[in-house]
Amino acid sequence: MEFVYKPANASTLMKVGFFFSGGASSLKAAYQSELHGKKYQIVFAFTDKPQASGIKFCKEVGLPVIVLDYKEFCQQKGLNPRNLKDRPFYFEQVLKQIEAFQVNVIGLSGFMLIVTEPLLSAYKHRIFNIHPFRLDVLTGPQVERLDVGDLSSEEVEKLARLNRLQRKYKGEDAVYDGMISGEPYAQSTLHLATALFDEGPILVMSKKIYFDQEWVKKCLRMRNFRPLRQKADAVQEQMKWECDGPAFIKGLELAADGRLAIEGNTVLLDGKPLPYKGFQLND
Repeated sequence: MEFVYKPANASTLMKVGFFFSGGASSLKAAYQSELHGKKYQIVFAFTDKPQASGIKFCKEVGLPVIVLDYKEFCQQKGLNPRNLKDRPFYFEQVLKQIEAFQVNVIGLSGFMLIVTEPLLSAYKHRIFNIHPFRLDVLTGPQVERLDVGDLSSEEVEKLARLNRLQRKYKGEDAVYDGMISGEPYAQSTLHLATALFDEGPILVMSKKIYFDQEWVKKCLRMRNFRPLRQKADAVQEQMKWECDGPAFIKGLELAADGRLAIEGNTVLLDGKPLPYKGFQLND
């Protein structure tokens, strides 16, 4: 059954809530966009860290911000903060905290907790997460690297099933991993959060930030890893504003206009299937 975010003829703005753990750069970009208040309205923010620097921005613009300290919650309830089986107790409380806002979409802006049930089911297809690298490159036991961005979602599903493939550049070190693996460029990927970490359908991919691969290869030959790590960190910081924010804004715009839909694991734009890499922003 097809899921559509918002009917194109709806008169009310699409309501959005953002989760963050740090500076909330994508939240800031989406809030400061000219589309905020025209296409969508950010109505609340949520953080698991009381020391998150993004709280300051929320207070400055008068955006309601909910703080539910994850570590403190686990201590009070006698839970193991590293055990994903205990995490649903936390997200059950989160659901109660955000229920009154009745948002259409939740955006994850550097939210460092892996989201679990019951939030995943309550907001199925409606949790947008930004990842700082390409998620359209797969790997597996017999395949080192396979670029599947231009294939259909059905073709990729079949390839992944037959060859036990998964996305190659997942996790916090994706920019560094991609750079030292010889990838020519980085892209931010806006995708749906699902029970499988960094494996949800891709909505939007950002412009490309190119690496100087000759310099990277030279550093690797000399086993000079510190400048590589520094470069990866600098690129990831650059991507927050040039890639993460624009990709998030485009995803919210397409959803608010009723142009995006989900059918199984396929993302539809104006009723037509997008390729596996989703909607591609121009460089």
